[in-house]
Amino acid sequence: MAERLKHHQLGLFGHPVKHSRSPQIHAAFAKQFGIDLDYQLIDASTATLPQQFKDWMQHAHGCNITVPHKNNIMPLLDHYTERAHLSQAVNTVYWQAGELWGDNTDGDGLVLDLQQKNTTLKGARVLIIGAGGATQGIIPSLLNHGVTHISIKNRDLNKADKLAAQFDRCATYDPSDTSGFDLLIHATSMGHKGLCPSLESTWFNANTTAYDLSYGRAAEAFLKAAQAQGASRVFDGLGMLYGQAALAFEIWFGHRPVVSLPPGS
Repeated sequence: MAERLKHHQLGLFGHPVKHSRSPQIHAAFAKQFGIDLDYQLIDASTATLPQQFKDWMQHAHGCNITVPHKNNIMPLLDHYTERAHLSQAVNTVYWQAGELWGDNTDGDGLVLDLQQKNTTLKGARVLIIGAGGATQGIIPSLLNHGVTHISIKNRDLNKADKLAAQFDRCATYDPSDTSGFDLLIHATSMGHKGLCPSLESTWFNANTTAYDLSYGRAAEAFLKAAQAQGASRVFDGLGMLYGQAALAFEIWFGHRPVVSLPPGS
């Protein structure tokens, strides 16, 4: 169905979505290859998602999925990839042989950004704060790229235990571990309320990189706190946003766009 369309209709399902940069990002990607596309933002509640998605995909080339629907979308698809299965989340939907497939490019988008920032993952020890869908979405990619161990810290220890048990080389954070981490990732939504989780000085060493999966103002509190604790480098998640978008674009069109972040990013 989608392959027959000359004008490619794409969109982002989520709630809320009006703040998203995805239309601008994909417009810039499409320009690199002379592709004509229309990328729209579709605000959908959990109750309205199934019908909105069904109607939209009758005429669309594909779509992205963001919170809170990365898991909700899965029952509406015919198939999903192994990395989507491991993540139990989908952020990219595409047509293949007349059937709807779901994939998850979040984790590989993060890895792509970290690699571009010359962050070594092979042999790294990682601490992730938060045990929600965002964390589950990035763990497989981090492990696939040689991370030695991932510790998961979460207010709900049972949730952290349950998530860690799904993966090798993962464990709930042990407070007695004072050897420091090479990479510290903030994966909660606290920053959207201007808040930051409590950070321990023992998590940091001379080479610790701190990364917030959020970007812009939502990442400021964590990144400032990490700098104060001695992080050698701090980054927000804007590069991850562009990275996962580039990988989604490649799924839809078979071309990997060049990623150029806005000045100052």
